[in-house]
Amino acid sequence: MAKRREKRWPTHGPEVCSWMESVLVHGEGDFFGEPFRLTDDQARFLYQWYEYADGGRYRYRRALLGRPKGSGKTELGAAIGLAELAGPLAQTAPVIPVGAASWEQADLLFGTARVMVSEGALQPFFDVFDTEIVRRGGPGRMYRIAAIAGTNDGPRPTFFLADEIHEWLGARERVHVVISNGLAKRKEGRSLSMTTAGSDMETLAGAMYEYGQKVQSGEITDGELLFDWREASEAHDLTTPDGLEAAIREAYGDVLGVTIQLENIISRYRELSQAGKDYEFQRYYLNRWTASPVRWLPVGAWDACATPDRVVEAGTRIAIGFDGSYNQDSTALVGVTVEDTPHVFVLGCWEKPEHEPDWIVPRSEVTAAVHAALERYDVSAMCCDPPGWHREIEGWAETYGSYTIVLWETNRRKQMSAACDRFYGLVVNRGVTHDGDPRLARHLASAVVKETSEGALITKDRRGSKRKIDLAIAAVLGLEGSSLYPGWDATPLMGWSEAPF
Repeated sequence: MAKRREKRWPTHGPEVCSWMESVLVHGEGDFFGEPFRLTDDQARFLYQWYEYADGGRYRYRRALLGRPKGSGKTELGAAIGLAELAGPLAQTAPVIPVGAASWEQADLLFGTARVMVSEGALQPFFDVFDTEIVRRGGPGRMYRIAAIAGTNDGPRPTFFLADEIHEWLGARERVHVVISNGLAKRKEGRSLSMTTAGSDMETLAGAMYEYGQKVQSGEITDGELLFDWREASEAHDLTTPDGLEAAIREAYGDVLGVTIQLENIISRYRELSQAGKDYEFQRYYLNRWTASPVRWLPVGAWDACATPDRVVEAGTRIAIGFDGSYNQDSTALVGVTVEDTPHVFVLGCWEKPEHEPDWIVPRSEVTAAVHAALERYDVSAMCCDPPGWHREIEGWAETYGSYTIVLWETNRRKQMSAACDRFYGLVVNRGVTHDGDPRLARHLASAVVKETSEGALITKDRRGSKRKIDLAIAAVLGLEGSSLYPGWDATPLMGWSEAPF
């Protein structure tokens, strides 16, 4: 029996884990037909997934489980599906669709479930067919679907198991939505989506991952989502043996040596690295999203500059970067201290919420945050990207002076390229620190390089992309005000509409 974690919420996890290891067998692979055994990491996930609140209702209705290739998530998913079909807590008349982007992928998980039934203690109680497992003498079935097969509308599932959702692209996303909607028809309908990291954040899996990150960081409150994602941090140097091994161990945890061997992953790294496909290794084996091979900042560079415990006290000399929008993008306000090693910290960020097409930036809230920052700190300069905000910027200049509020138009490519270069240089050389804000880290990770005749700029990964970079822009502008002109307090400036850059 795998080692279990201490309980934080009441949970049926021990009961489910015991049932799995007593009744199920391993599917195809090195342990075929042997009694099913959970790793500590798998048991920990089950303890959380089966937590319940007052009244016995499950705490979580949805889960996103992210694990690297070869970590055993497909077999774990099959075991969970069978527990929902025949386990000690199975609902009355369970209906369990098992889906993937293609018939072949769906059959990997469903085929594992078939073996677990036909080769184990459940065999006398179920009829096993190519596309479904049916309970004998009563209602209850698990069946295979593929997202290519249409909308699959109409079922009343008790549990929906979706595998490798990074492959559910285009119209396939609709199938996931339709079946998930059907869960609301059952009292305790729940869903588990599993995947390895993808390469395109503008997908179902990418959106779910980013949403889960926001829940995990506290940006969004959603108590019904269990976001359980293992990936290697960006702090490891993959070019060194120790760094590579540390990254692999962080991504795989205790399944390493059980479901996959360390030496095999290292060998695969060498093969992909020599072929110039390091990003594929990171995606499949470190479970990192590699949305763009031309990302702006090197992997791990920003994280290495974090000093989240620092508090910028009132009265501190700072500069501010402001990047405004109307409705589609976000509006960002970033402070940067004026000192030899500037410290970057987020003063405010207003992002368009998901599924709110009519949302517009709350200008009064933004203005209040601007005034609060200008009153709290000794602001040497506030660099503003003006489109759509000229009226407000003029008002701020009238209140605080045109020596403080200045325009900084990011569409001036030569100046913006130089500013991006300075920011980049300070980050990679650890000449700057920051507060560790996850929103700023996300925006920086979304910024990619665009080469122009006047230098390299940062931009979105594609036109119309939902991935935001506004905090990254504001940080660049704030650093300009902080590091380029530390003597602004003694040197008269031209009016805000005539800023010298």
